[in-house]
Amino acid sequence: MSEAGLGDQVLLRSTPPDYLGRTVEWGIRRRRLRSGDRVLFVDDWADTSATARTARRLVGDSGATWTGAAVLVDGTDSTTRRDLSLQGLLRRRELG
Repeated sequence: MSEAGLGDQVLLRSTPPDYLGRTVEWGIRRRRLRSGDRVLFVDDWADTSATARTARRLVGDSGATWTGAAVLVDGTDSTTRRDLSLQGLLRRRELG
């Protein structure tokens, strides 16, 4: 459902294509994320960083503050890690 169909209740963003070329629409109710909130994004795997970048845009749209991202497996490059303040438990190359 589009944001127009939900009125002014939900912030929506679509991810850029992931490693399989899929896009996903993400949304959050405006009352759940407000200016002054601090957000740490947590995910299992980051490779293209499409999900984290979309989450960061939603955080910015809401007026909240992006504090960074934490993932179990980090497959991103150093530029992406710096840009998203991303920390991983393991790097993809460590998995063999």
